Amino acid sequence: MVTESEVVHPTRAPIGTVVLINPPMTPERVYGDFSDWGGVSPPTGLCYIAAVLREHGYRVAIIDAEAQRLDDQATIGRCLTLSPDLVGIACKTLWVVSAHRIAAGLKGLQPQLPIVAGGNHPSAIPQRTLAEFPCFDYVVRGEGELTLLELIRALDEGADLGAVKGVSLRLADGSIQCAPDRERITDLDTLPLPAFDLLPELKTHYMPPLNTIERLPAFSIVASRGCPAHCAFCDKCVFESRVTRHSPEYILRLIRSLYHDYGMRYLLFDDDNLLLNKNHLFQLLDLLEGSGMDLRFTCQSRVDTISEEKLVRLERAGCRQILYGVESGSQKVLDAMRKGITVRQVEDAVRMTKRAGIAVFAFFIHGFPGETRETLEETLALIRRCDFDDIGVFPFTPIPGSAVYPVVAEFGDFTEDWERMNAMDEIVFVPRGLDAKTLAEYTEKAYQACYLKWRQLLRMPLKIHTRRHAQAYWSGFRKIFIGADNSRQVTA
Repeated sequence: MVTESEVVHPTRAPIGTVVLINPPMTPERVYGDFSDWGGVSPPTGLCYIAAVLREHGYRVAIIDAEAQRLDDQATIGRCLTLSPDLVGIACKTLWVVSAHRIAAGLKGLQPQLPIVAGGNHPSAIPQRTLAEFPCFDYVVRGEGELTLLELIRALDEGADLGAVKGVSLRLADGSIQCAPDRERITDLDTLPLPAFDLLPELKTHYMPPLNTIERLPAFSIVASRGCPAHCAFCDKCVFESRVTRHSPEYILRLIRSLYHDYGMRYLLFDDDNLLLNKNHLFQLLDLLEGSGMDLRFTCQSRVDTISEEKLVRLERAGCRQILYGVESGSQKVLDAMRKGITVRQVEDAVRMTKRAGIAVFAFFIHGFPGETRETLEETLALIRRCDFDDIGVFPFTPIPGSAVYPVVAEFGDFTEDWERMNAMDEIVFVPRGLDAKTLAEYTEKAYQACYLKWRQLLRMPLKIHTRRHAQAYWSGFRKIFIGADNSRQVTA
């Protein structure tokens, strides 16, 4: 049995106030060269946790330092003015160092304050996280709503902390103990609506990436958790391969609140694959069509889960764009990624989606283990063949929790620097046989292959929905094309 006296802080007052922090981060560090396009995503996970804690009588505050552009000192100061009895900090990989700076600052002023780290990074490598970042007292692994609630109760009751499923903790002797995993939440409708009211004003602080939306105000939501695919580059440590969903009625309640209470007019469904379950999708679309809301949306899907029937229904309900994880134009690389799709399926999906009147945004990954100049050329050829409306081409980044992460060093040079792993423009892995310069050159070639086409240039004015879109497109074109080889030709 592990009690609080065996951890790192002595007896203290019962926990009444919990402060949850999304740590400082800038768009330039998140999006790199794409910062003009970048948005700010709401800390939805913290909002669900806050709603659950509040429902059980705790006073809860959220400090979104990223959205409010707070630096370390301002974040720490604001937190302490709230007199927290416990602090929880969100830790995605790029954010984990920033999160620990906040924890260290708080510990320097209040050494006995319990600090909990959660999110995909500590969930993937909890023991290493606690060893590497000594100012984190606990790690909440996986879904945090019930685990953090139970941990708080155990701290207050002097119960066995080692029995709280989903918790990893550092003992007073420096050793680290991991309790068994917590079972997934099977009925997401048992959760209250996320506490978006604890965030700064949604209209002015949050927005999906500009090239995924047509109008403002816009906001990101999640209708389901998990993905059944087994892509080797994806982090599976939080939601694993099991998919759980909110009911269509719950999702409509959430959307109505965003529409009527916060004025949102465009949504990005940030689910891994909104189109996975046909019955669930069609029920949701029926509700949206009958809601009377003037709402448009973008969603994500795999190319192997669409059909003409789904696409027609999506367009009718207001879908304007689908984001597809294409990843590569090389079947060899797709197979190495365990993507489970074919190049032919990609081409078919693009034609079907465009025929339905929905724009196509394709994501690509350059530099996965096994990548060569030949496979990069195959990707360029696919981009030239397909009528993608937009693309994003990003360097492969070995994220903790992915299947390839433990073995990636066997396939190339990996610079494991958490603060560089934005998976946008920082090249931290180079497969054998290639170099970083070549990967960067092929990224530029990929953008040129997509956007230097007459049909792209002719429809460009149709993509300028707001002044911010105009600024972003101009900035993007300058970065990609100005100063490049003048011998480039615009293709059909």
